[in-house]
Amino acid sequence: MPPSKESEALSDLFKIIASKFPQDGDPFLSRAVYDNVHKAAAECPGVTYGEEDDVAGRPALWVRPMGATPNKVMLFMHGGGYSFGSPNSHRKLTAHLAKACNVNALSIDYRMTPEHPFPAPLDDCINAYKWLLDKGYTADSIVLAGDSCGGGLVSAVPLEARKRGLPLPGASVSMSPWYDLTLGSDSLERNKDKDVLGTKAFVNMLADLYTNGNQELRKDPVLSPLFGDLQGLNPHWISVAGHDTLLDDGIKFAERAKKAGVEVHLVEAEGQQHVFEFLAGKAPEADESIRNIGQMDRYQKATCKTRKELTNDLKKLKHPTVLKEL
Repeated sequence: MPPSKESEALSDLFKIIASKFPQDGDPFLSRAVYDNVHKAAAECPGVTYGEEDDVAGRPALWVRPMGATPNKVMLFMHGGGYSFGSPNSHRKLTAHLAKACNVNALSIDYRMTPEHPFPAPLDDCINAYKWLLDKGYTADSIVLAGDSCGGGLVSAVPLEARKRGLPLPGASVSMSPWYDLTLGSDSLERNKDKDVLGTKAFVNMLADLYTNGNQELRKDPVLSPLFGDLQGLNPHWISVAGHDTLLDDGIKFAERAKKAGVEVHLVEAEGQQHVFEFLAGKAPEADESIRNIGQMDRYQKATCKTRKELTNDLKKLKHPTVLKEL
């Protein structure tokens, strides 16, 4: 099945955003431009918002669907290459996810590069996770969710939590994740003419900013979870897009996680752009993906299912060794 006409709107928006990025790399203007990604999604009805001024020293945004389960919570980590994005840019996407999962979501406004390279973004996210634990949420009632670099963080946080002796969260939801800062994925070249936004040069620049130019640091598992010890990791739902230059990051991580005994659920949406879920409420592929994520979260278990159970809209998935029934 070819991509829906509605899904083409994301390519158009990404082209506009890419054309408006300042040539001098000014981070403040770049962030103002990138925040326009919120226009891709429709407003989510039945959701309210509230500011949280001090989540372990960082501001955050509460996203509260009507009737949400009170004893469960989603910690959302936005994408944007560790340099752009905010709870506002991802507000609508977070709302659709939270509503599908029937939970309140806390979207953390973590520090970003170039002012704050690694480990600042990771520290802010792990501290937000600890903040939720201190508020009385049990670890298995917390779902981590994020897109792009935020998708990397939702796997880096459990790896770092384990190192610090913290309990692992109930599940991680990773959309178009950036798992390999060494840029070792073949899809960076294979999809270079299909991905509207994520050129290899652009991704490499963002990796340099996050590592402050330290090439060796790119291999650290909490920056590149693909290289981590995945045994005992919490269940993962991973959504990848067929036209994404980061496509192989998610696939390779899912394959490694599966071999390590992790409950992993991988879905590939063919013909879609990076984080196609941005089109929540406007494109069927985005809505189907978010509905499936909601079903996973309701059962709090990312167990692989057959394609028919996953979706009627996406083409046959290419990785049956990962996507078989457990």
